[in-house]
Amino acid sequence: MYNPDWLRYCKRVIRAGVGTDHLLAPEVKLATRRLGSDYGGWVVAVEPLCKTTNPIVLSFGLGDDISFDEEISRRYGAHVYGFDPTTASLNWIAARGKPASMQILPIGIARFDGRQKFLCPATDSRGNFSAKATAGHTVICDVMRYSSILNLLELEHIDVLKLDVEGSEYDVIPDIVTSSILPDQLLIEFHHRLHHIHVAETRKAVNMIRKAGFSLFSVSPGGQELSFVSRSSFCSPTPTSRRRSNPQTSLCRELAANNFR
Repeated sequence: MYNPDWLRYCKRVIRAGVGTDHLLAPEVKLATRRLGSDYGGWVVAVEPLCKTTNPIVLSFGLGDDISFDEEISRRYGAHVYGFDPTTASLNWIAARGKPASMQILPIGIARFDGRQKFLCPATDSRGNFSAKATAGHTVICDVMRYSSILNLLELEHIDVLKLDVEGSEYDVIPDIVTSSILPDQLLIEFHHRLHHIHVAETRKAVNMIRKAGFSLFSVSPGGQELSFVSRSSFCSPTPTSRRRSNPQTSLCRELAANNFR
């Protein structure tokens, strides 16, 4: 029987053998659930979300798929701040609609505050603009640092931070992991092998994330989408000032058992 995930993993093993990919594997076993479509979905740790009433999600890079944002809003009552500075994505969302609990901000994330050039290669059919691309349709967009975004939104706690920013993750991860406000979960699509980015940059970024107190709990078959959880989120009591006890926690744990990995 054809299994596309197995094929993706086999290709990754071959690439790792010639030094162009990695064989990172989950370090901890948690109850997980995949939220969203095959194209735009992400694996999250269930328990930290079930402990929280209306978790706060920062979703960087929306493109033409907000299925993850929709499902985490519907399933866990999350309030999602969605970020995408490109007109193509903003127009698509405006035409399609979004959950009432999702707020769209026309801002990209970068290692500086200001404006940045993004390009969409002619071969990209889904409008994935990247600051790392060297040719294609060009737009100039507003960007902000992670710390500036937190100040803008006046946030003191982040439950989930999703980062799908077409190669800019390597620029902004240092800002995120050295912040005084770390997310409980960090979901990142790494773009090694694209835009001339070597896999060594991904390994370096993963080591930086680990040193900041995170553990890897999910790796996609192709090795690009990695999910991390802050060790403090399941080793420490929930802060009562920002996170309240959810009466459905036990039920969530029971339902999550079907997805335990």
